[in-house]
Amino acid sequence: PEAAPVNHLASLRDLVADMRAGAVQTLLILDGNPVYTAPADLGFAAALEGVPLSAHLSLYRDETSARTTWHVPQAHFLEAWSDARAFDGSATIQQPLIAPFFGGKSAHELLAVLAGDTEASGYDLVRAYWESQVEGDFEGFWRTAVYAGVV
Repeated sequence: PEAAPVNHLASLRDLVADMRAGAVQTLLILDGNPVYTAPADLGFAAALEGVPLSAHLSLYRDETSARTTWHVPQAHFLEAWSDARAFDGSATIQQPLIAPFFGGKSAHELLAVLAGDTEASGYDLVRAYWESQVEGDFEGFWRTAVYAGVV
C-alpha cells in the first residue's frame, strides 16, 4: 500500500511547475530516471536545470544523473539492508546477500547523511526503526524476523 496515494502524473506535473517557479531549492531523486521517463510535454529536464541543488541516487549514470548536481552511486538491493511492505500489508526485513562491490549507498544511508548522521550503516538504520516499533523482547523479534524474512 502506498503511504500517500496520489495521481503520479499530476504530482510530477506539480513538481515541474514548482521547479519552474523557483520554489524547489533542493531536489533528491531516489532511483528512477525522470529525465528519460517523464512525459516529454512536461519538460522535466529543462525544469531541472533551474534547481540549484539536485542529487540522483542510482545504479547507473544515466540521463538524470547527467543533469543533476550530484550523482550518488546506489548499492544494489542485494548489497543493502532494507525493509519493504507488500500489497497485502505484510512487512519483510531485507538483508544483503553479498558485500558491496563499489561502496554504493542505499536510500536509507543517503537520507541519514542528509539528516546529519554520516556514520550510520544500513543495518543500524533498519534495526533502529524496527526497535522503535517492537515492544518486549526485541532481540528475539529481530533474530526471528531476519531468519524468516517476514515480520
